[in-house]
Parts: sequence; structure tokens; C-alpha cells
Amino acid sequence: MMTTDFLEQQSTFDASTAFRVAPGLQATALASSLPRRERWVLLLLDGRRSVAQVAHLARRSELDVASTLARFLHLCYIEPVDAMP
Repeated sequence: MMTTDFLEQQSTFDASTAFRVAPGLQATALASSLPRRERWVLLLLDGRRSVAQVAHLARRSELDVASTLARFLHLCYIEPVDAMP
């Protein structure tokens, strides 16, 4: 069952949002502590790829990737990249 925190986090981004690993964290070190499915998503985050692109590359649904990203946001592992004006 989805929690309110999850829904709030997930509503802050859509399929076109790009993410990067939060400053001060090293993606490879962080990835080594994650389950394989989550590791792939984290390593695909480069600040340019959208949620939809990450889902395609990871061969997962956008909803599945969004769920993982919401978890990463909650843990402060990642941050959204502001779109260029």
C-alpha cells in the first residue's frame, strides 16, 4: 500500500523530470549498497535522462522507476535537475 509520503514525493516529478545523485554522494559507492534493480536506476541517473528514458534503458515501467526514485528522494540520495528556462 502506498504511503502519503510516497505519493507526495512522486507528485513532485513526472516522466520528463531528470535527476542526479545528490552532491557529496558518490554514485558507485552508493550503488554498491543497493539491490540490483535499484542499482541500475541509480547508475542511469546523469542529470540529463528523464524518468521515461531511465525506465526505457532499465527495461522497467515508468511507474516502477518513479517508485524507486521517490524512495531515493526520501532518502536524500538524489535531487531533481531544474529544467533550463
